Parts: sequence; structure tokens; C-alpha cells
Amino acid sequence: MSNPSILKSWRQRWNRNLLRFLNGRVDAAVDVEDLAQETYLRLLRSRDLSEVRNPQAYLIRVAGHVVAEWRHSQPPPSLRAELEDAELMDERVPEFEIDFDVSQQRLRTALDRLSPVMRAVLLLRLRDERPYKEIARDLNMTERQVKRYLARGYDRLRRILET
Repeated sequence: MSNPSILKSWRQRWNRNLLRFLNGRVDAAVDVEDLAQETYLRLLRSRDLSEVRNPQAYLIRVAGHVVAEWRHSQPPPSLRAELEDAELMDERVPEFEIDFDVSQQRLRTALDRLSPVMRAVLLLRLRDERPYKEIARDLNMTERQVKRYLARGYDRLRRILET
């Protein structure tokens, strides 16, 4: 039996359990279906699935790796809060205007210190809310490279902003 047909049967049998597993490990705002899809894609590219002795456990284990990688690619809470503040400040309140301008300037300065590719990946993901696949296509790189640039970019921004 081929991997695609094996995955089809696994999905019919255990997709509900997979979604419950993912829901319990990520924020409500995350599209769990995307994480499940990533899990199935990884399994599709993996070795011969007919050799797996405990398919449901293997499916959940791979999903755990997907969640761990997803968490690693997310901005740290301090940076996420700063980015959200910048987005939410459309209507400026006079007493917050100075803080907002300072935060914006700090963020611009931090972004300027990154490599052009890393800055582009971060802006496409955070500002433009583009999916990994589109960013990879537009910048002529793999999705894995996009995720690595995001993780490293978040880390560098966090370190720059903490100083």
C-alpha cells in the first residue's frame, strides 16, 4: 500500500484525535487545520508508512514535532506585544503618542539591523500576514528556510529590543 493511501486511511480513522491533540497544545487563535495538514505532509514525505507498528502514536508524535517547530517560529511574547501595539494604535491617544512613536522607532531601528532577507521574511509574515508557502515562493526559498529565518529573526529582534 502506498503512503498516500495509508495516510488517507489514517486521516479517516484518527483525524478527530489529531485535531483534539493539536487543540490542546496551541492557542485558540491558531488554525489547527493548518497544523494537521503540515503533519500529514510530513508523513507523506516520510519513509514507508506500512512499516509503522503503532500508526496512531506515530501520527501524534509527528504532530508533536510540528507543534514544537510552530512554537519555535512564533515571536516571543514581548515582541508579539510590541508588534500588536503598533498595529492597534491607529487612533492615537495624545498621552500614548510619544510611547507609540518611540516603540515604532525602536522597532524600525531593530529591523534595520537585520539582514535584508531576514527583514523581508519577518515583514511578509508579520505585517502582511503571508503564509510560509507564499513567502518561500516569492523569495525563492524553501518553507523550511522561511521558518528558520523567522525563528532567528524573532530571536535577534528580541535581543536587540531588550537592550
